[in-house]
Amino acid sequence: MHQELGDLDGIAAATWDLAQIDLARQDYEAAFPRLTEAFQILTRLQRPDGIAAAGWPLGQLLMAEGQDSQARQVLHAALEAAARIGWTSMTEQISTLLNPQPPP
Repeated sequence: MHQELGDLDGIAAATWDLAQIDLARQDYEAAFPRLTEAFQILTRLQRPDGIAAAGWPLGQLLMAEGQDSQARQVLHAALEAAARIGWTSMTEQISTLLNPQPPP
C-alpha cells in the first residue's frame, strides 16, 4: 500500500520494522536486504534518527560479511547521524567499532 502511494516514510518504517523482527530472530539473511532498503530510503529522506538506527546494525552485518569498506561508509553515516541527534551511547559504540583500541 505504501509503495503504491509513494509514501517513502511509510515504506522506510515498514521495512525497518520487518528488519527488526528479522534481527530479533537472528535471521540476518532476511534482515540484510530490508536494512539496506530502509537505510537507503532514510538517507534519501535525510532522517538522522533512521540513518543511525538502521545504519548501526547494517554496518555490523556488512563488517561480519567482510565488506569492510562498505561497512565503514555506513557506520560513518550512522555515527554522524547519531552524534547530530545526541545519541551518545550509540555514538560511543560505533566509534569503538570503527576505532578499536589495541589491548594493553
